[in-house]
Amino acid sequence: MLSREERQHSLFSDRGHKPGDSRQAFQIDRDRILYSSAFRRLAQVTQVVSAQEGHVFHNRLTHSLKVAQVARRLSEKLLVQQPDIAADVGGVAPDVVEAGALGHDLGHPPFGHTAEEELDRCAREAGLADGFEGNAQSFRILTRLAIHRIDYYGLNLTRATLNAVCKYPWMRSLIPRSKQQRKYSIYDLDKAAFLFVRPDQNKRQTIEASIMDFADDITYSVHDLEDFYLAGLIPLELLATDRDELNRFITEWLRESSHNYVAKAVKQNPDRFQNFLDATYNLKGQYRPGSFEQKAQIKRISSQLIQNYIHSVSLTTEYGDRGYLQYDRAKEEELKFLQRIVWSYVISNPRLATQRYGQKRIIRTLFEIYLEAIQARDLSFIPARFVREYLDLESRATNGEDIKLEKTRMAVDIVAGLSEAEAVLQYRRLTGINQGSFLDYWE
Repeated sequence: MLSREERQHSLFSDRGHKPGDSRQAFQIDRDRILYSSAFRRLAQVTQVVSAQEGHVFHNRLTHSLKVAQVARRLSEKLLVQQPDIAADVGGVAPDVVEAGALGHDLGHPPFGHTAEEELDRCAREAGLADGFEGNAQSFRILTRLAIHRIDYYGLNLTRATLNAVCKYPWMRSLIPRSKQQRKYSIYDLDKAAFLFVRPDQNKRQTIEASIMDFADDITYSVHDLEDFYLAGLIPLELLATDRDELNRFITEWLRESSHNYVAKAVKQNPDRFQNFLDATYNLKGQYRPGSFEQKAQIKRISSQLIQNYIHSVSLTTEYGDRGYLQYDRAKEEELKFLQRIVWSYVISNPRLATQRYGQKRIIRTLFEIYLEAIQARDLSFIPARFVREYLDLESRATNGEDIKLEKTRMAVDIVAGLSEAEAVLQYRRLTGINQGSFLDYWE
């Protein structure tokens, strides 16, 4: 039986480096992710709207911290209530679940999903059949790109924690429009690391990954809605009281996704969802917008919803839609309903269209510049932290190895690893829009 505590680079002992370190293996994993520069970068990466908007909206860092908190509490609750089933389905360790949650979004590029799509397009056009995907980039960061010791690449985490990060434990499929083509957690070049995590390459989430995945859904469903409701961008009171507005919302949803089972459920019983909103979020006329009282009420509502969703799931030995989690169908539909509200009123808002156009241009331009520099062996353009890996690639090339795809992947890694402020700064400098300062730090 494979050891859950075995590390990716087992030749290097990570216990005993510091005299008196009493931490257990999974606690070390959690701390390594928390202290990594890849985790700090998330403070300047978009959750839904630009991280530059300030503390009003969640960024990827605050989102990840909240996912970690919800995931840990959910795992603790399941362990207390169903310890035998937890053991039967592979084990539930709160430190592993929390570490998986802290690491699950490390791979998101600057500017969020807009950049993710553009970087995927750039990568595929440059010859990488598996393109770019944020989940696969997270796995690559943890196993390859993050810096921890001079002896190896990556954070040298345990098998259990790396499994907990894998929401989609497979490589990209070439079958058009399949789920495994759209979502995947492993690049082709990282197959060796994946074989360490699960030599049999089975495609089931571990229970710890399923807990993290569910906590992620809870967190962005509730907190993103909270953000945009308080900002006045989502008319929850209107949806809660106006049947015409709700019908318009449902019609648009069905038109875009006619097979969506939640949209069909809303259409069949709109009163149920209207009553849910009315009982939960309808604060119209009760509090002045932005007031202490309104914000306190919203915090209370969000807290109660999170508790409701945490208590709506239990463990099962039968693998299903949410892995080994048994969920309440009605609560699952509520979560999807809340997510769609954010999509309809904020993410698809035309006001973001011009911003997205500029963001795509930044991503494509930077990718092309870095790829050209890598191919031309111009070390002056390659960030210092990538020089060692670049020289390793060149050394292998002199031995006759084909490293073309790895060089292209390096260009992807450089762009994906930028914060949004760094991406804008580098774009302006490299295109001559703003020369910047000689003293600007660039790692």
